[in-house]
Amino acid sequence: MSNNIFARCMAISMSHFLNTPYKEQTITEMYAPDGFANKASGICHYCTVDTLKEILNNGCLRFSDVRFLNDSTEFIEIIPLIENVLSCNEYTSDFRKLILESVEMEELKKYYQSYTGFSRITHKYEQKIYRTYTCSFSTENDSLSMWNYYASSGEGVSIAFNHSWDMFEGSDKSEVNIGEKLKNDIMIYRGLIVYKREDKKKCIKELLDALQQIYNEAKNEIEKYRGHILFAFRESINHMRCFFKNESFACENEYRIVLKIPEELLLAEECSGDIKKKGQFKRGNILIPFVDYKFKRDSIKHIVTNPFIREENSMFELGIRELLWQNKMEDVDIFSSGIPIRKYS
Repeated sequence: MSNNIFARCMAISMSHFLNTPYKEQTITEMYAPDGFANKASGICHYCTVDTLKEILNNGCLRFSDVRFLNDSTEFIEIIPLIENVLSCNEYTSDFRKLILESVEMEELKKYYQSYTGFSRITHKYEQKIYRTYTCSFSTENDSLSMWNYYASSGEGVSIAFNHSWDMFEGSDKSEVNIGEKLKNDIMIYRGLIVYKREDKKKCIKELLDALQQIYNEAKNEIEKYRGHILFAFRESINHMRCFFKNESFACENEYRIVLKIPEELLLAEECSGDIKKKGQFKRGNILIPFVDYKFKRDSIKHIVTNPFIREENSMFELGIRELLWQNKMEDVDIFSSGIPIRKYS
């Protein structure tokens, strides 16, 4: 039984359970043009034209620290949800106690998380602290709510990518929600944001159901397997928590890419691997930690200009065409937004 339980716990620890809300869909629904299975194709990044210039000239996308996102509940919202799901009578009191009173549960309330990885300093496997950075995309490349957020000044564009699995070296699995290891022990997670409270609870419940089943089988030797069960719990929660967002932001239709980066890489004097720049940028009066991470420029499919640009053959579009030409990307198409909005001066 020992090897079986260990293997099952390890499998759960590498899972994210983000596919749970879609399990009741039929194959036809999943693979419809706007179905779940197609959500990793054609994702787009809304930004200003200045940011577009930086992205193309540097060949990098900017990832910012998860603590500085526009939803102030992110990363910590999952804690009360776990407690809520565990309050159901489906779970035994001793299993609830195992989870709620664990050190792992307390660790989840903190930003700093650890994992076992290979240290570039000691050249040994050891517990390492990582920090979490995200880059946001949308599954809608011509969204009025996103234009209002990013382009009300008339400076916005939407950069559409062919597929999320063709954007970064080492991340090429085609699943919508996926996690993979990149260079230097960096972990990348890609997936759809879950907005609905009930959908989030479904993800957590599927995890807890699997863990309680293991707990019940191992109950007579629980001291032997306690650590395996709690490790699987903590790891899986850490995988899914970066894809939970308050339902008020549902209009964004966000697809997110997350990098979990060892602190030792961020503290090193020189950037390494595909991290090309790191530091802080200023938004308002706030300094926000960031990393600029190399992506494949040929993964860009097309660019959409914002709906506030209306003149035929505009100078705005001409400037973008010249930027593409200078970066040898003339095969990237430029489209005008199809939203018929009127802007008053």
